[in-house]
Amino acid sequence: MKPDHDVAITTESLSVRYARAHRNAVHELSIDVPMGSWMSIVGPNGCGKSTLLQALAGVIPYSGTAMIAGLAPKDTRRRTFAQSVALMPQRPVLPEGMIVRDYVRLGRAPYRGHHPEIADSVLDSLDLSHFADRQLLELSGGEVQRVALARALSQEPQVLLLDEPTSALDIGNAQDVLELVDRVRIARGLTIMSAMHDLTFAGMFSDSLMLMQSGEKVATGPAEDVLTVDRINSVYGADVQVSTSSGFPTVVPKRK
Repeated sequence: MKPDHDVAITTESLSVRYARAHRNAVHELSIDVPMGSWMSIVGPNGCGKSTLLQALAGVIPYSGTAMIAGLAPKDTRRRTFAQSVALMPQRPVLPEGMIVRDYVRLGRAPYRGHHPEIADSVLDSLDLSHFADRQLLELSGGEVQRVALARALSQEPQVLLLDEPTSALDIGNAQDVLELVDRVRIARGLTIMSAMHDLTFAGMFSDSLMLMQSGEKVATGPAEDVLTVDRINSVYGADVQVSTSSGFPTVVPKRK
């Protein structure tokens, strides 16, 4: 597969199968994500969202082909790959006894010389310097997500993969994290692919959505095209109402 400089993420027939599984966790998936855009992957639990991100991050094996930031995940040295692609996991590992500043500086590990001042400048840009000396285990859920984002950004990636960035956050913290991600995306020209559960937030912040079911792509496109009542009912088994608010689709459950 030749790199397309207008496309940040592209796959052809990408599949992932876990040992002893009866079917592919991701099956024959082909996608293209334009440079500088934000695509969110949505779908029910177990549909393959996180698995796809992990394959693109090169942390689990896959078949088929993939290029991300011009690199093939399974054929590129980890240090080189980490200089272009960062994964923010759903549940970041927080080392006991470590302070925020040192944790964010870990994002510089792929670079010789490390240049910790770059990580410190990320702390400043995300307004995190005021608790740079706090213990990680003292942070709230929203603070942990912001610090995890800072660590990922300190890698200076071209592509940022977000696995449930608002997981376990209240609506206010979730909105703050997504607004922060979008500001950083625009300022740095990042390409973002995120796995999201909240359909309304996904439609509000993303340029495009990909709806998955049982490891397969069901639909891709703008949120208003993907988030239809019939499609949500078919994929999620949910009775919902979809309306438009401030130009974005809003998905609200209905009592059965």
